[in-house]
Amino acid sequence: MTPTPQPLPEGSPDSSAAIDALLAVLRPLARLAIDHGVQFGQLEELMKRAMIDAAIRSAGQPGRERAVPASRISVMTGIHRKDVRRLTEAPGLDAVRADSTLAAMLFTRWMTGAAWQHDGRPRVLPRRSPADGGPSFESLARGTTTDVHPRTLLDELVRLGLVEHDEAVDTVSLRADAYVPAGRIGELLGFLGDNVGDHLAAAHANVAATLRAADEGEAPRPPFVEQALFADELSKASAEHAAGRAREFWQTLLRALAPELQRLEDADRTAGRPTDHRIRIGLYSYVAPMPPADPAAPETRTR
Repeated sequence: MTPTPQPLPEGSPDSSAAIDALLAVLRPLARLAIDHGVQFGQLEELMKRAMIDAAIRSAGQPGRERAVPASRISVMTGIHRKDVRRLTEAPGLDAVRADSTLAAMLFTRWMTGAAWQHDGRPRVLPRRSPADGGPSFESLARGTTTDVHPRTLLDELVRLGLVEHDEAVDTVSLRADAYVPAGRIGELLGFLGDNVGDHLAAAHANVAATLRAADEGEAPRPPFVEQALFADELSKASAEHAAGRAREFWQTLLRALAPELQRLEDADRTAGRPTDHRIRIGLYSYVAPMPPADPAAPETRTR
């Protein structure tokens, strides 16, 4: 049986390093959530589900993972036993998806409420309430919530690309394409989840294998390729040139490996071998400005 990695003592150097690494991973995930209107409560629920699943897989035996007691999962994750039971009994994501944000609630009212329709289409609304008391974005917003100012809701809807604010005449309209989802958005986010998820899984497997080897006094043998080449203090043009070269190398890798994978699939099928594994091979590049130098930090250079 594969040894279960032991939890790191709170406050240990390794635990501190893990926290730093998790923050670095969570920052782009938080930007993804903000860009797509996912609220903290939804993200927190997803994190609970992910931690419970990880604890079950870590503590369970093959074929008996769901037999892990809720109390043990609670100790491993810090999640209350009541939440552990709730989430293991209802593992789907319907409740998370149904947890509407204020922006989504307002959008839905505008799309479906008779008062906000004209000839079966969402009205173009004046931002402020007119003197005759007719429909307006302000009255729509205040009918959705009185806890948030209508202007704040408008700014959020504009940021999410759901509405347009014509400042010249001070009217607000639903974007014609907002309620017809762009064809590739779901596909792109699906690729993001698959690619980044497998990349993190490979990195975690390599760290876990290295720790197990150290405990057993063996030389580390990380199971997966997970390497990166990086350079600091480049001009923007030089960095973009390097990113372009990475694209060229990816095409070379793609042309070499795609036929090889097809050959392996065909050979497995012909030989009747069990086809119960998968592989994902990727390459990425990223260009960003360097953060300002910290004058109090010691000068170190790593490549």
